[in-house]
Amino acid sequence: MPITIIKETIEITSWTTDANGNAWFTKKVNLQEGKMHSLLQVDIFEDVYPPFDTSISPSFEVVISPYPAIPTDMQFLTTGVAFGNRYPSAGDDSVLFKAVADVNNRAGSSIEQFPSRQIAANNFGTFYTDHVYINVHWMSEADTTYTNFGMSFMMVVNDKNVSALEHNMGVVRENHNAMCALVMSNGHMRSRTDLRGNVFPMWRFGGMRPEHTLTPTAANTFFLDIASRDAETMSTSAQIRTLVSDARQMQAYDAAFGLRRPDWLREFLNAGYESGPIRPNPVPLRYADNGNTRMF
Repeated sequence: MPITIIKETIEITSWTTDANGNAWFTKKVNLQEGKMHSLLQVDIFEDVYPPFDTSISPSFEVVISPYPAIPTDMQFLTTGVAFGNRYPSAGDDSVLFKAVADVNNRAGSSIEQFPSRQIAANNFGTFYTDHVYINVHWMSEADTTYTNFGMSFMMVVNDKNVSALEHNMGVVRENHNAMCALVMSNGHMRSRTDLRGNVFPMWRFGGMRPEHTLTPTAANTFFLDIASRDAETMSTSAQIRTLVSDARQMQAYDAAFGLRRPDWLREFLNAGYESGPIRPNPVPLRYADNGNTRMF
């Protein structure tokens, strides 16, 4: 398993931000083909950044990814100013490494990175694409020309031989992951009441859960060909379907399972009880002498 040390730079002599104050730089770095790559270590260094004298301090994002990082419709908030079209979040599958920083007039930018410096020094993230992209998103004053930006990168990559099938499937997966959502929202608000009732075990609140039970004249008596007692009545398939529907009703966490019946009643039922009888009076089968079914 050979370990490769890759040293790269991305340097821009001049660029102009758009109407929203954004500018994007991209550089492609080729890797060995047909391998599984592990990005073991990543280090970045801010060689130089442009002089500025504005009310808005510039900020930038750096993303290392198997494919070019796609700017989203989400905002990047810094020093009270919101910039649009930031890169995907660091935890997205399309991102191998991400760093953000505010430029502070050579006092030293406070670079924050993911994975952290401790984890990035011994990372085990793997990918299969035969290249990586260095992506930089610059955010500052709108419609302004800047000059002289440079960053250096060191990437330690471990390459491993894999089958062609595994490599190709990995490339397809990473290609699809690169097509990230423009807006992501994968959490939802919960109240204290909801968390208490729906997350933690029910025995923490009120002891054993109550259950309704089946009466002798309920669904189980349907399976008796002849009632075991003269007073016992038989249940019809329509009655059983009603009971199954009751068992599927949603209830509060501290109430009994089902509206009137336990939820396990819906298990192990014949198909006719689920969807109703297919045909009330099926055509009787007739067989030829050889045992084949005769069709009419």
